[in-house]
Amino acid sequence: MEARTVKKPRLVISDVDGTLIDKTESLSPELRELSQVIRTNHIAFTLASGRSPQMVRDFIQLLDIQLPVVVNNGAAAVTQTETIWSDYIDPMCLKDAVLKANSMDMMIVMGDGKNELVYRYNEYVQRQMDQFGRYNHFYIPLENEWPSLKIQKVLIIDPQKPGRIDSVIEMLSPYRDQINAVRYDARSLDIMPRTASKGAALRRLAEHLQIDLCDVMAIGDAQNDIEMIHDAGIGVAVSNAAPELKNCADYVCTHKNVEGVLEAVRRFCLQES
Repeated sequence: MEARTVKKPRLVISDVDGTLIDKTESLSPELRELSQVIRTNHIAFTLASGRSPQMVRDFIQLLDIQLPVVVNNGAAAVTQTETIWSDYIDPMCLKDAVLKANSMDMMIVMGDGKNELVYRYNEYVQRQMDQFGRYNHFYIPLENEWPSLKIQKVLIIDPQKPGRIDSVIEMLSPYRDQINAVRYDARSLDIMPRTASKGAALRRLAEHLQIDLCDVMAIGDAQNDIEMIHDAGIGVAVSNAAPELKNCADYVCTHKNVEGVLEAVRRFCLQES
């Protein structure tokens, strides 16, 4: 598909997992190359991630990002010194689903806007700790603590059997008008405030920066990037993106992950004005 605009974008916003990095999560030489391209050409570049602020810190530093970064799938946007917005979920909407997932030995991670707190320890959590050094903060709320919890996002992953997570989603059905539940596959689920999505976050960020959406290029790989890709003036899918995302993208890269991001940046941001 051809991009809806030929104008050089004033802002580039990229997903992280599956887009800037692959499953190894290594900081590849191409990331440093992207950083150099951004700096040399004065490209306004930022991120939109499902990760917490703490878990995007390395990317912010490596890419020298000064703009607000969208985190927790749009529930918040932060800079290195301030919070631009921060939305929370009514914790009582989550309690039954969390307890259900816990009874089935699923991994549960609750984001409070700053850190990611692990509700249940299991072998999957241990593998994440060993491989990536994350999920090493544990917290199980007491019964009387639930009403006052500050929760921005909940990640639930079933390491055992595809499809079991459906029973957790059923526990959330009474609260559909208060939460946004995004299922990634047969094993994993993200739960955010109803107002939170990457598309909504892109619109809020563009308004905050006083940039028209038609002047934004968004790059992603997964289903939770679709709304963002659709709303941006130039929506880009890296070559390893889900078919659903490729179908709505204006441009599909020939390269995967960060090499695809570099491809898109060079194609659309380095053109002559």
